Amino acid sequence: KDGWVNIMYTGLDAVGVDMQPIENYSQWRLLYFISFLLLVGFFVLNMFVGVVVENFHRCREEQEKEEKARRAAKRAKKLEKKRRKMREPPYYSQYSKARLFIHNIVTSKYFDLAIAAVIGLNVVTMAMEFYKMPKELEYALQIFNYFFTAVFILESIMKIVALGCHRYFQDSEEFRWNQLDVFIVILSVVGIVLEEMKSDIIPINPTIIRVMRVLRIARVLKLLKMAKGIRA
Repeated sequence: KDGWVNIMYTGLDAVGVDMQPIENYSQWRLLYFISFLLLVGFFVLNMFVGVVVENFHRCREEQEKEEKARRAAKRAKKLEKKRRKMREPPYYSQYSKARLFIHNIVTSKYFDLAIAAVIGLNVVTMAMEFYKMPKELEYALQIFNYFFTAVFILESIMKIVALGCHRYFQDSEEFRWNQLDVFIVILSVVGIVLEEMKSDIIPINPTIIRVMRVLRIARVLKLLKMAKGIRA
């Protein structure tokens, strides 16, 4: 590949400076070329590979030591935080009886099961909608939508009262889910307001109303949080 064979044959044919080469003039020169190829192709290459592998193992050992120290520091930090929490009184220790009662309700797994059942019923009612459905069914589904929206609003209000605004939106373990709950409630309320404002006096684009109805499917995302809470 590197042309060493051609160089070897040229060296075998060489006679002298400014002299015509003769084929296989000095075959003893094969020993030089063969030993050179063996030395460079195997010994030096193996030395290079050995140095690379050794440096790789050294770097990996150093990285493993750093990761082990980082995990130990993280574990110690978690233990210290846990000990600090155990020494401190719970955040609800100063609650009044009424607020503590609400807190016990919203932190119960049965409360999550009840909300999950409401979401399931809401999904069933949304699946019952179809094009040109009877006015009676449309009115009944509208009442159900008001009911489910009221339940979700009540759920958010109870959790805000029980946990406090800061803990509910930022400091709790499920604050991302809580933000999603509030977002879904806002979407539901906006959808109801747009449907009620639909008239000739205040024209509303029907596409916006249809989009808001479709966005009600986002309530199903609450089931993901419910499933996590039920498993816990």
